[in-house]
Amino acid sequence: MAGAATGIDDKIYVVGGENGATKTQIYDPSTDTWTTGLDMPTGRSELGVVRGSDGLIYAIGGYSVSALSVVEAYNPSANTWTTKASMPSPKLEFGVALGLDGKIYVIGGGTSYYNNNEPFLDTVEIYDHNTNTWSIPSWPESKMPTARKEFSIAMDANGRFYAIGGANGEYIDVNEQAIIDNAIPTAYIDSISPNPATRGQSISFSGHGADSDGSIKAYKWRSSINGTISSSASFSVSTLAVGTHTIYFSVQDDTGTWSIEVMTILTVNKPIAEDPTYQQLLNTNQTLNERIDGLAQQNTELETAVDTLTEQNANLTDKVNSLTQQLNTTTTMLLGTSIVTIMLVVVTIAVMYMRKPKAAA
Repeated sequence: MAGAATGIDDKIYVVGGENGATKTQIYDPSTDTWTTGLDMPTGRSELGVVRGSDGLIYAIGGYSVSALSVVEAYNPSANTWTTKASMPSPKLEFGVALGLDGKIYVIGGGTSYYNNNEPFLDTVEIYDHNTNTWSIPSWPESKMPTARKEFSIAMDANGRFYAIGGANGEYIDVNEQAIIDNAIPTAYIDSISPNPATRGQSISFSGHGADSDGSIKAYKWRSSINGTISSSASFSVSTLAVGTHTIYFSVQDDTGTWSIEVMTILTVNKPIAEDPTYQQLLNTNQTLNERIDGLAQQNTELETAVDTLTEQNANLTDKVNSLTQQLNTTTTMLLGTSIVTIMLVVVTIAVMYMRKPKAAA
């Protein structure tokens, strides 16, 4: 006795169930996995669940001790529940569907927990999420021809409701059709650029709408982080917060009907200067630069020392050469002097020999 609806993200949301169940269970067909969302505030069974044109999952009426009129909406992107305006009257086991006009239609139902037990209702109640109000239509066809509960409602591509089967004292195979005249408009996101972006950077948004039986009169952009960000088809903004934004876009036609929101993901990153990894690399680079500068200074000092040693070596070489030359000169002089001295000695000896008196015969 739970209720289920497909979200704008193509996941299936199963809510409530017998014995006052409060569980929000989420099935992802793309991965064949289940996860659990925040519990519904009001546990109940035999409720109606439908996705609204605003992308929220609405849990309507149902049973907990008695029939309920409470309405609560689940936001899949924020994982939050919000209480909405209650139905005009409590009921359970009714048919519920989203019309092409973006409004939620609750049709028929009953108030008794027991199967195929009266009363059986033929009423139509309409919820408008834009004004958070319920209304009971006054047009002649505003009641379902066959009162009943425990039945299903579906809508075709042309906006015609079909109320199928159910119970009204006996189980029936009746199929009745209702037509909602106004077609809901369609919203399209054309571009968001740049994406990803950096905080403080100007981001451009562009979108448009189409309406098969009228014209587009209003636009609404909102962010899962920043809330409503514009009411223009195209605009630029530079104040979005850092994070992964789910961006929603919707349009309104000339009858005041809003489209179902379309969505996309926008990533806004921190400026690179605030990135811890960047700061670490910057500090490492600065340290390396300081070390390189130190090595360059040491290299300069070594080059200076080498130049000094080279100059000193040249001076020493000059001195050695000079001393060698002086030594050679001195040696030559000494050698010349020695030769002269020897010659003088020889001459002196010769003279003395020549002057020696001869012996008498």
